[in-house]
Amino acid sequence: MSANEKKALRRTLLDARMAISKEEKHMLDAALCEAIAAHERFLTADALLSYLPIRGEPDLETLFALAEARNIPIFLPRCEADGMRFLRYTAKSALTPDRYGIAAPPSTADEAVPTASTLCLVPGLAAGRDGTRLGYGGGFYDRFLPRFEGYSLFAVYERFVLDTLPHEPHDYPLTHVITEKGEL
Repeated sequence: MSANEKKALRRTLLDARMAISKEEKHMLDAALCEAIAAHERFLTADALLSYLPIRGEPDLETLFALAEARNIPIFLPRCEADGMRFLRYTAKSALTPDRYGIAAPPSTADEAVPTASTLCLVPGLAAGRDGTRLGYGGGFYDRFLPRFEGYSLFAVYERFVLDTLPHEPHDYPLTHVITEKGEL
């Protein structure tokens, strides 16, 4: 698949996700959060690496209160010129835009030190049943995940799980995908 075809697929998937009604999205998000909250890796996590939703991504913020109630620190990504770092977030954090204008903890916040018990919730557009993932093309998670020793869980709506997706050698494969219906 050419770069233009991959770009067109991203646009199609993004348009489809943005077309989900507010009511349906709310139900999908609640079910996805419930599935993650019941997941063994969430229940035993020593830290949660998550994200704030953009472009219609699943909203997982309900999990933040559950994590905080269990004293599990939360870290959100901040994209910078030299890559992506996960920085400490609390409900009282003052967020600032990163290099892409995405709300993120300030660059002075404490940085995550992941362990094998750390859970990383990965965003993106679609998952392939064959372990492929389609993100937005920046490669931030493709560079982060090979160095991450914890458990990564790609959170995606079931309708965006396809048999396979276009991928390139530098695309890091998925090992675990969760939808509103549970882990695949």
